[in-house]
Amino acid sequence: MTRIRSNKFRLVFSLFLLMAAVFASASAQEPAGEKPLAAQVKDWQALLDRYEKTLAKGEVDDDRLVEIRAELASLRLEVRSAADLARPLVQSARDELAALGPPPGEGEPPEAAGIAAKRKAIAERLANMEGSLKEADLVITRAEGMTQRLQALRRTRFTERVLSRGPSPLSPAVWRKGIQEMAEGAASLRQDFAAWLTGEGAAAQLGQMRWRLPLAVLTAVVIAWPLRLWFVRRFGYVELTAEPSYGQRLRTALVTGVIRTLIPSVAVLALYLGFTAGDLVSDRVQRIIEPLAAMLVTFFFVVAFCRAALAPGEPLWRLVALGDPGAKVIARIVTAMTAVFAIDAVVNVWGERFEWSVELMALHNFVTGLSIALLLLVLLRRRIWESELGTARWPGLRYALTLLVYAIPIAALPGYVVLSRLLAIQLVLSIGLYVLVTVLTKIGDEFVNHTLSEHAIVGRHLRSNLEVSPEGIDALNLWLTGLVRLGIGLAGILALLVLWGAGGSDLSSWLYEAVFGFKIGNITVSLADLAFGLLLFGGTLILTRFVQRTLEHRILPRTRIDPGVQHSIRTAVGYLGFTLALITLVSAAGFDLSQLAIIAGALSVGIGLGLQNVVNNFVSGLILLAERPVKVGDWIVVGEIQGYVKKISVRATEVLTFDSASVFIPNSELIAHPVTNRTYADKVGRIVVPVSFTYGTDARKVCETLMRVAAAHPKVLRQPGPSVFFKEFGSSSMNFEVVAFVADVDTMKSVTSELCIEIDAACRREGLSMPYPQRDVHLDFDPEQLSWLLDRLGAPPLSPDAPGAPRSNGV
Repeated sequence: MTRIRSNKFRLVFSLFLLMAAVFASASAQEPAGEKPLAAQVKDWQALLDRYEKTLAKGEVDDDRLVEIRAELASLRLEVRSAADLARPLVQSARDELAALGPPPGEGEPPEAAGIAAKRKAIAERLANMEGSLKEADLVITRAEGMTQRLQALRRTRFTERVLSRGPSPLSPAVWRKGIQEMAEGAASLRQDFAAWLTGEGAAAQLGQMRWRLPLAVLTAVVIAWPLRLWFVRRFGYVELTAEPSYGQRLRTALVTGVIRTLIPSVAVLALYLGFTAGDLVSDRVQRIIEPLAAMLVTFFFVVAFCRAALAPGEPLWRLVALGDPGAKVIARIVTAMTAVFAIDAVVNVWGERFEWSVELMALHNFVTGLSIALLLLVLLRRRIWESELGTARWPGLRYALTLLVYAIPIAALPGYVVLSRLLAIQLVLSIGLYVLVTVLTKIGDEFVNHTLSEHAIVGRHLRSNLEVSPEGIDALNLWLTGLVRLGIGLAGILALLVLWGAGGSDLSSWLYEAVFGFKIGNITVSLADLAFGLLLFGGTLILTRFVQRTLEHRILPRTRIDPGVQHSIRTAVGYLGFTLALITLVSAAGFDLSQLAIIAGALSVGIGLGLQNVVNNFVSGLILLAERPVKVGDWIVVGEIQGYVKKISVRATEVLTFDSASVFIPNSELIAHPVTNRTYADKVGRIVVPVSFTYGTDARKVCETLMRVAAAHPKVLRQPGPSVFFKEFGSSSMNFEVVAFVADVDTMKSVTSELCIEIDAACRREGLSMPYPQRDVHLDFDPEQLSWLLDRLGAPPLSPDAPGAPRSNGV
């Protein structure tokens, strides 16, 4: 009990902190003591003028273009924020003018001097603010136009740079100059190393390296080895009696990747720190080993997680549906691809720092692109991607990628090395991004499933405290999984845009507009306000559910209120909570509640066209809950349908028949048509047992016997007591009725059966006989048919004078 209360307190406290943070951030956005909007507009216009002069010069490098673009994005955000803060002031001035009423017309007496002065001042203030808002909108339009010019200029420069033709790798002169430059660079490094060895401090530095490097490696092993052992024992491969679930495979792959990355990465970092600490190496050598160390750590990371996901030799723990040969080949290709990328990154850093020639960089880019293309061609082979049934997956995508891969060396041969490198690098990075998004999606699914499972705190709380049904848990799982996948997918799309050249300032501007407000016509939609509204909506629904549960289990059972009324109260609280949650959502999302009249008008048209039945049933459901002619648990009869009312919902009422079948009756049918409610006032039921006896039976004895049987039954009420009636003289029997009352209609069938059994036994004891039905059968035959029938039966024919002989023509 204490743990449950503490969890509730933590939940409430967390919600309070979240709401406080949201309101604090909202209040933090309100500027205090800033310049008036008119003064700010002048500053913004001056800033845009300076940008115009800068761009008019023409000779602006790419870095400056990126800076101006980021500053323009920031300026647009600032102007929008200031305009949003000024619009409530404009509306306030309009309300003040509306409160003063219309000015006096022609021929009317003039208004008071004070009122006229106030009207004039408010009108001037309103005109100034509206003018400032229009100028702010003009600043935004001008900044957007300038941003588009910058984007066009950068696209033009990017296209020129990518499509520029450089030295061809097929030229022998390029190879000669490149090899010569590499030889000169190697000789320069050897000279630097020889000069360092013959230097004065070389002996001391070598002596320090003798103990620093082993100490660094030993420290790394001491730190990393216990962590590795703990990870292996806690999350490594284990023996299982059954096939592991995808969640187990995913967790094991992640932890195995961390384990395989830990030791080599820590060793590389230790060696790097051992070399660079204390200025033991020169700046030139440090500039060589620094990118080398970073690329080695990246190489170990990618290779470790790739092998953990593909699990060569461990098919039970593999995350993708591949055969073991295909998994081994892909693991080798990814390892080789990672090595190519690492070498490429290190060489590019060295080329920038040591100012390599264009020919040498062209050779490097050509070799890198050709290596990537060969590895991708091996990766796209059909045999690797064949499923267990022998059919290759994604044939169209593989063919398209194959064409792009062939374009990499083809573009490099005539000299378009930059384009070739761009295709190779971006293609591989896009594939890697897709794999990353897929893995993150699987991780998100497993996280949601685990959070909502019976073993997690949230899942147990939803099932026990809020009494969410298994169907509700499945629906919540579906929605949360969809939201997580949507978020990861949007993040992947943004990353793909950045990967293919979109600027960070553009993305930040787009995200800001999407989150804090973008216009659709005259309506401003804000995803932040919408998310906050959804949070309040969900919180209000959870609070409503908690109140309903408290009423149902703690408060209402202690009262003497009828169970049907209790259900009505609980349902009414649910409707009220949902209405409040919906109003909160609409208000928090930024929609003007004053425009609900327009929405109501649109809804009225919809109701008139096709929603009238839905609204009719909804209103009828409210009437049923208010007047309570039918309550949950009542035994009702509607036409040929009878059963117990199980649930009264918005559209229909669920009736559980005696055959355990659920029948949904529209609420309007229960209001507009007669309904028999057998348990409306009370649950007393009336039993009628018809009994028949042969003619000649003593009627008084029959009445006494039946009355004695009915009065002796323990479930028959004494008040009102049972009765026996001589109903009628039937065609073949004297008909009686036994009328009795029981306290609970649910026992009518069983009591009726028991009374019939006792009546049969009593009649046998008293010698009272029950009749069989009597019937007179008349056969109409002509003489020929009768003679033929008698002849077939072997009887002598009847004479015409014999009794029963048929007569014809009056004879």
